[in-house]
Amino acid sequence: MALIWLMKATATAMTATTATTVMVTTVTTSANLAYDSSASIPAHWLGAVLAPQAAAGMAPPLPPAALIASALRSPIAAPRLSELAQAGQRVAILVDDCTRKTPAAQILPGVLAELALAGVQPAHITLVVALGTHRPLTVVELRAKLGPALDAGCMIVNTPATDPHAFAPAGFTASLRPDLHLPPIPAQISRPVLEADLRIGIGMITPHLDAGYSGGAKIVLPGVCSIETVDAFHLHSAFVEGNQVGNPDAPLRLLLECFVAEHAPLHWIVNAVLGADGSLAGCVAGDALLAHRAGAEIARAVYGLCAPQRFPVVVAVCAPYDQDLWQSIKGAWAGDLLAEEGGDLIVVTRAPEGNSLYQHVPRYAGMDPDALRAAILQGTVEDAMQAATGVMWGTLRRRLRLSLVSNGLGADTARLMGADPYPSVGAAVAAAVQRLPAARRQGAVAVIPQAGVALPLLCKGD
Repeated sequence: MALIWLMKATATAMTATTATTVMVTTVTTSANLAYDSSASIPAHWLGAVLAPQAAAGMAPPLPPAALIASALRSPIAAPRLSELAQAGQRVAILVDDCTRKTPAAQILPGVLAELALAGVQPAHITLVVALGTHRPLTVVELRAKLGPALDAGCMIVNTPATDPHAFAPAGFTASLRPDLHLPPIPAQISRPVLEADLRIGIGMITPHLDAGYSGGAKIVLPGVCSIETVDAFHLHSAFVEGNQVGNPDAPLRLLLECFVAEHAPLHWIVNAVLGADGSLAGCVAGDALLAHRAGAEIARAVYGLCAPQRFPVVVAVCAPYDQDLWQSIKGAWAGDLLAEEGGDLIVVTRAPEGNSLYQHVPRYAGMDPDALRAAILQGTVEDAMQAATGVMWGTLRRRLRLSLVSNGLGADTARLMGADPYPSVGAAVAAAVQRLPAARRQGAVAVIPQAGVALPLLCKGD
């Protein structure tokens, strides 16, 4: 069994609502938000501030080096890497990029040491940065992500999904919705990954908006696949009903795991779970499916936020994943889990990179989602992946009134997305509360300071 600092919790505490791991803070004074230090929400409007905290009654985590070392020594449902690997094998180690906080620089030395014990030489190891659709890492970013492993003598692959020469075809995976005649997903996978004898994934596990949780086999799809494969995969998210954040059996999670098993099986993983402050709260290693599910339980315990009810006004601050609009949409879906039907969802994001590489998203987000789904099926959209994200935002607009507070995204972008722009958190909250009947304003507002990783849960009182 891999080491996790939550091991001392009972099985009951790790399931259901994980009541011992969540926090609801009822606010009795004005609360300032880190994003907007001038924002002050009147105390009588605030119902709750939901933020992750260490699990009550749990032992404190071990130092990061001890957590990682123990996970490597005691993998879940798999032999140690030093026993699994063989001399002469070609090994691909997949590492997520700088948009993720995975402490890969601390994990890689132990992984490379295990491979060395098996007789695998650095010349036979390729470190592949799993970029998905993101840009390649700079030299500085590579140094920060890979640490000493950058100088270990391994080959480094840092190739974008748009490079037509970097990927090899490996067949197709059946569509999630053949009833809608969605096309199968073409498997175009990074050549060093596809050609490897042993594939190892290093990533992190947090609640995820359409895959339920990040981590595990997601490091392969979309991590090291071509833009054509990623687009075809993400297209399916437009046809999945319901909010999938925190669902370990989310349809897209099962689809990507099927894809990976068919075309580029992931033989071993090391996945981290970070606490709210960015520290290492847990680490799992071993079988790509079973270790991932164990890590998802830890993530549920760390990020699960127990709320007594839904609220008519929810402020979702998209940190820590708020680099651009694309990343910030995760926070919106966390807010959706906490908002009443017909309520107000205020999405707050720095978005220093603005709309980054996803220029079609705002326009798609403002379209009727049914019309957009039809256009996807007809193949008349410019970018199916961005259109699928637009469908997801559009379904939020049907259920909630959306507002946007952002330094990086202008008022025109907000309006194009069908959201009301506001210059500050305080202004957005005031407008939302004042739309409520006077009798409903007391305790009407819930705030999620780290909605980018939050998992709101509706928990019954004792």
